[in-house]
Amino acid sequence: MMWNGPQTIQEALERNLEAFPDREALYAVNYRSGLWEKLTWRQIKEVTDHLAKGLADLGVTKGQKLAFMNASYVENVCFYLAARRVGAIFIPVNVRLVAREVEYIVINSDTEYLVYGHEYEALVNQLRAKIPQIKKIICIEKEGKPVPEWAVAYGQLLQSIGSPPDVEIKPEDDADIIYTSGTTGRPKGVVLTEANKIACGRLHGNAWGFHRLHYGYMRHQTPFPFFTSTGVSSHIMTWLWYGYYLIWEPVFDAVQSMRLIQQEKTTSICLAPTMIIFIMQHPQFPEFDMSSLRIMSYGGSAMPEEVIRQALDAWPGLKLVNIYGLTEGGVGGTRLGPEDHLAKIGSIGLPWAPDMEGRIVDDMDMDVGVGVVGELIFRGPNVMKEYYKDPEATKETLKNGWLHTGDLTYYDKDGYIYYVDRKKDMLVRGGYNVYSVEVESVLYEHPAVKQCCVVGKPHPKLGEDVAAFIVLREGMTATAEELMAFCQDKLADFKRPRDIRFLDAIPITAMGKVDKKEIRARYFGK
Repeated sequence: MMWNGPQTIQEALERNLEAFPDREALYAVNYRSGLWEKLTWRQIKEVTDHLAKGLADLGVTKGQKLAFMNASYVENVCFYLAARRVGAIFIPVNVRLVAREVEYIVINSDTEYLVYGHEYEALVNQLRAKIPQIKKIICIEKEGKPVPEWAVAYGQLLQSIGSPPDVEIKPEDDADIIYTSGTTGRPKGVVLTEANKIACGRLHGNAWGFHRLHYGYMRHQTPFPFFTSTGVSSHIMTWLWYGYYLIWEPVFDAVQSMRLIQQEKTTSICLAPTMIIFIMQHPQFPEFDMSSLRIMSYGGSAMPEEVIRQALDAWPGLKLVNIYGLTEGGVGGTRLGPEDHLAKIGSIGLPWAPDMEGRIVDDMDMDVGVGVVGELIFRGPNVMKEYYKDPEATKETLKNGWLHTGDLTYYDKDGYIYYVDRKKDMLVRGGYNVYSVEVESVLYEHPAVKQCCVVGKPHPKLGEDVAAFIVLREGMTATAEELMAFCQDKLADFKRPRDIRFLDAIPITAMGKVDKKEIRARYFGK
């Protein structure tokens, strides 16, 4: 009989249950108790089935949308698997968003079921009257704290008796809608199918240098948030495909990360460059035994050459892997592997093997030559299906069967790709994507703002920070502090400008557009 690999998320879980039922699978904090908890594949399946039965009993059916708002905990992973077990489309919500940002996502996605961690109760309560389409709200409770009368307790779902219904899940079925900021300033919902997710896990693990092992296995650690595409796609799906032991930190803390590496004998870790810097510069760095580390992957922003060399000095024999990817690509991607890390410093590498293809094209979608800057485009089995309810944006981004990233790059004589700039004026602050137009649209809401321009400001640890340049209306006044306060309930903290400067005029190009290149060069030397 010919062997076929898993085609769906549920099949991937079942394969691990069959092959490694009692292998340690997940180590993370239990949200309800606040204690670290270790689960085997058998235990994960048991919890998932209880939750899936509970969701079915609440009326959740295939194709309905379920939004989930919590940081990185045991409950998140099991709830994700349970949602896909009954065919619900999963929508992770960034816990750092403010109420109106969450409201937009919930309404735009046609969410019918909302799940939240207890600490976000005030925000959810604030939204309830504004999201009447919600059928049920589920609260992941904290021990000793009451669940509001308008919510169903997570613990109640866990007590469900019986088997969940058999739901036919096909590779072409929608699995997730992951929201990512768009150039219009409004988030766009990236639709990923089961096939996209499976391809993400298979290809991303290969890019990391993983193997599916029956004898010995990877011990992989990450503090990347669950609600990001790196969390709910990269880490969930590589874990399911390769069947390794996943150590998931609830938040990033340098000492916690080092303690866990030592305690769990972590062999692989995935971090943002900012996190690597924080760890290596921490005064307690020499106190921990982190000699078990063999692979360190990073992404989210570029890593300075000096930091690369420091990491290789700190961990002799360490294999560094740089991953470039985007949500629309199922987090795919290019990879710069350990074999080329020093020889090709500054490069983002080559497209993920074996299934991703990458090209660099001009505005007519024609291939450019060696060293010529153009737009990076991809195709592969992990590339998104579409933007949810946005056919125009889908058509613009998925042209001629290729995902247009909006990122400007070039390639060298060996075909290695180098990142140049963000065509869509996106900046990356500490691993979080921030679109300048979204911040600008909020600043324009202030009555004193006549004109504004938001750009990335170099930051020694975060990579970039958010800087805003403002021209005030005649006869009106505003201070930087006032504008920062104005943004507080309108933008997530990582999107808010930390540096606000006032100008008499903002430079304009011959085409009448704001000259952001001139702004960067004049004030930040970029």
